[in-house]
Amino acid sequence: MKFNNYIFRSHSVGKIINVPKCLTERQKETLNAYRERVKGNGKPLTEKQITDWHSLENKLNESKNYKLNNTAEQYLTDLVFEAKTGRKSKLETKYFDKGLAKEKESRDLLSQVLNVFLTQDEERKQNEWVTGKRDIKSDNIIIDIKTSWSFESFNKHLLESANENYLRQLDCYMDLWGIKDSLLCHVLVDTPINLIDDEIKRLDWKYNIMDIDGNIRDEHISGVVELVQNHIFTRAGLEKFCEASINVQIEWFDNFIEIPKHERIHMISHQFEKERIEQRNECIKIAREFMNNVKPLNNIIYDKQI
Repeated sequence: MKFNNYIFRSHSVGKIINVPKCLTERQKETLNAYRERVKGNGKPLTEKQITDWHSLENKLNESKNYKLNNTAEQYLTDLVFEAKTGRKSKLETKYFDKGLAKEKESRDLLSQVLNVFLTQDEERKQNEWVTGKRDIKSDNIIIDIKTSWSFESFNKHLLESANENYLRQLDCYMDLWGIKDSLLCHVLVDTPINLIDDEIKRLDWKYNIMDIDGNIRDEHISGVVELVQNHIFTRAGLEKFCEASINVQIEWFDNFIEIPKHERIHMISHQFEKERIEQRNECIKIAREFMNNVKPLNNIIYDKQI
């Protein structure tokens, strides 16, 4: 099986992109100055400067070579085994489950905050490099929604720089749809009841927070309240959860604060850059070559006594 024309999914292409580190402007200036002095333009280089010159030349050469890192190689190896065996590794995580279950609710919240009616896009597009299906239908901008798992994880997006894998996904969508602008939208909506129940069960397995009848022990009520409030952000959602729950009481949440809709949206703008697409394509080329050379090493030991 050959992978010369393997098409990568937009949401996972960031896993294989490893852009070589370029020289800084100062390093470039130093390298050019050393080259001139080596040619005889200026005083000769000292021994240390000669060592630095060789180091900069090596760094320049390395900056032109694309290489896969270990994470990318492992991911590509998994893709090869899946393709050759006709099997697929299913992504099963609580984060993924919430994203699927709350896809429409997140889109509706974004619509309300922006005062624009956003509709789902069912179209999938593909070129010679990637395939993808964007979240929102629009002729002017790519909008990709990431539903946050919890209040804590949402807050991290407010403080940290944008996830590069997410931006690479947007690059692919802009390339596929021929659109120059995009928005990465982190959205915070109530977590599904069954997933919160699972989190409470995990607390019980770890800390024995319930008695034999399934009631939350008094000393652990505050911990459960903290957990629930990390996943529910509307009064209606809290009431619905407590009504369905057999061991969480609404009376525990006297100090519950509903988070306004606009405070549960965080948007990051990202523009199309031809250079980033070229970087992606170079990485896909070497990824395909790597996939063509992946071979399983089944270890079978023969023994006369078997």
